[in-house]
Amino acid sequence: MTKKEFLEELSNAIQLDYTLREDQDLNEIEEYDSLALLSVSALFSEHFNLEIEGHVLRNCQNVSDLIALAKDHIKD
Repeated sequence: MTKKEFLEELSNAIQLDYTLREDQDLNEIEEYDSLALLSVSALFSEHFNLEIEGHVLRNCQNVSDLIALAKDHIKD
């Protein structure tokens, strides 16, 4: 998966009407709540076969932190 595709999938998982940017602060996204965390966790599981614990996702500050979690599966 490319970084662009990941950003689109992530935006869909969080149910946004726009595509996220890599430098975007997750705390500034109103829709990034506990339900979004579950959706993001499911995204990692389905696309990358990665089980990311909730506390790891909660510690992510921006979109690039989420990308880093799947760095071996995301191409530039």
